[in-house]
Amino acid sequence: MKNFLFSTTALAVAGGLVFGSDANAAAKPLVIGVGGFMSTEMGFGDNDGSFERDADGGTAGSNKRAAFNNVQDSEIYFTGSSKLDNGITVSITIQLETDRTSNGQNIDESYMKLTGGFGDIRLGSTTGSNSVLKHVAPNVGQHPRLGGSDNYITVPAASAAASNSTDVSSSGDNNKIAYISPRVGGIAVGVSFTPSTQNAFTAAVTGGNDAEASEVVEAAVSYETTVGTSSFKADVAFENRDNNSRAYRGGLHVGFGGVTVGGSIFSRIDSQEERKSTTGSVKANAYDLGATYAMGAYTFGLTKAFGEQSNGGDGGVNDEQSKWAAGVSYALDTGVTLAATYTKAKYTDGAAGTASDNNSGHALVGSISVSF
Repeated sequence: MKNFLFSTTALAVAGGLVFGSDANAAAKPLVIGVGGFMSTEMGFGDNDGSFERDADGGTAGSNKRAAFNNVQDSEIYFTGSSKLDNGITVSITIQLETDRTSNGQNIDESYMKLTGGFGDIRLGSTTGSNSVLKHVAPNVGQHPRLGGSDNYITVPAASAAASNSTDVSSSGDNNKIAYISPRVGGIAVGVSFTPSTQNAFTAAVTGGNDAEASEVVEAAVSYETTVGTSSFKADVAFENRDNNSRAYRGGLHVGFGGVTVGGSIFSRIDSQEERKSTTGSVKANAYDLGATYAMGAYTFGLTKAFGEQSNGGDGGVNDEQSKWAAGVSYALDTGVTLAATYTKAKYTDGAAGTASDNNSGHALVGSISVSF
């Protein structure tokens, strides 16, 4: 897979840049544009009483948190592009996190993209091909497959291993080489290679250390078509990590008029035989299902997401995460949206433990989002 990715990338770049007609002479300076979004949300959460108490039933060492919370999330995007004489467009994207930091830095994605008749090649810190081509359950407001409700409903440490996300994209936004083909007959393919999930400048350690940074190879096929007001979208994807873990996913969207229904499934297994029956073995599954209905400026949605992970192989215990969410949004104006989401969540630790190892709760969250 890595050899295929390298050869595809090299051929596309060579064909477009080397054999183009005096591309450098015709290139125009990049003009930088600014965009992004800002979102403010306020909500109320309620956690299970037994989870919030300590082992003696008191509150001295409890997990209790305030019912009300206010969360801010915003990013600024710096983008620029220039079209060469041979028709290839060279563009850059830098995303600045203004409210959150990851690994001590405020830059989210930062990459270069070459786009032409061959498709597009992405170089740098960006999401992989599996994320670009995926389809997940439609939703309105906070998606239950993501962690938005975690700001109101606590995820117990004992069951935190389970995830209800169906993403096959453990490469994250780490530095990578990604290729997305043109869509022909509704079909597009994508492949990506991430040398290291540590996103460091030094080459990753590949032996002699059980905790080395993972190489990640991913590939996806997507099909999309639209006929009148009806649409059909689907994808299948594969991922291999060099710690001998493989993951698979599939997603489907069907739209007709203002109604969209769909969902996705996910599975991860250890491919190394000697790991399958050890305490370090991982076996995980997840799915999501949802439906939305758009009526003028309003959109309504109902979505369910569930995930489980067995630590220790087939004989291990299962941690589970289950959520469902109902949401409504209203488009105030172009780029300005009001939304409200009700989420019900349940976290279950498969091992025998205390009441604080499990939790369930509710959250009601309202938000206003502005994109620019």
